[in-house]
Amino acid sequence: MATFSERHGYKEVRTLIQRESLDDDTRLELWNLLAVLPREFDKFYQDPTEHGILEALWIWYFKKARDEMPYDSMVWKLVKEAILTRDWNEVLDLVEQFMKHWDRLETDRSAKLKKVFLQALNQRFEQELVGYRMIGLEITPVDSTAEADAVSGALSDTDALAGARHALDRAVELLADRATPDYPNSIKESISAVEAVVKKVTGEGTLGKGLTKLEGAGLTIHPALKGAWSQMYGWTSNDDGIRHGGIEAADADQALAKYVLVTCSAFVSYLIEEGRKASLLT
Repeated sequence: MATFSERHGYKEVRTLIQRESLDDDTRLELWNLLAVLPREFDKFYQDPTEHGILEALWIWYFKKARDEMPYDSMVWKLVKEAILTRDWNEVLDLVEQFMKHWDRLETDRSAKLKKVFLQALNQRFEQELVGYRMIGLEITPVDSTAEADAVSGALSDTDALAGARHALDRAVELLADRATPDYPNSIKESISAVEAVVKKVTGEGTLGKGLTKLEGAGLTIHPALKGAWSQMYGWTSNDDGIRHGGIEAADADQALAKYVLVTCSAFVSYLIEEGRKASLLT
């Protein structure tokens, strides 16, 4: 929401998405969010999560010797300095590593705190117009919270469907790789996630054949929607398509890979919900 100064022209309103930079306000917001954690972790006084996260950062992010690690409070100071001064991509590396180490060391006592923190982190990204969201354990080039929620929801919905979950995880990972993103294979994995759900319902090994057998298996979708997905599958799977390394693969960019990931995620969640209603999925 715009402030009084922004509404009346006394302060410039930010309109550009931050994709290859983080301004000072954003860095301060990120640090202020992290700065709450020591107090929150203290509530779990028998929980080793905080020290484990900081130790992991000390060794693998700051590249320091384990036996030279100072008190936790000193490591937090290094985290603050990094958030406020390092290159934008290194800041995102730090946040991502922090969350991955937290996930690895999570206990029942800290799980709820991590969930709340992740929601707050994505809220900060949205508020500061950062062109990324934390999806799963990857900071991903998605600049809409609605899009991020669609992918996160599909990841949650596919917990019991290993094939679909693996494909979505890989699609996110390949899209989120800031050094060497692989957009064609991200698209392939997104489509494979839909294919895995359809296979679970119909037993068919390919999405093209499976879509035609959904109704016979007890799951009815609108003919236009089924037709759209048949065309989507054809686009990726014909001789010139992305799944065969065709010429269209050269045109796969971040925007296209993101669109396919979000679209496939929404369809995966839809199919799972309808499949559960029809008692075809548990």
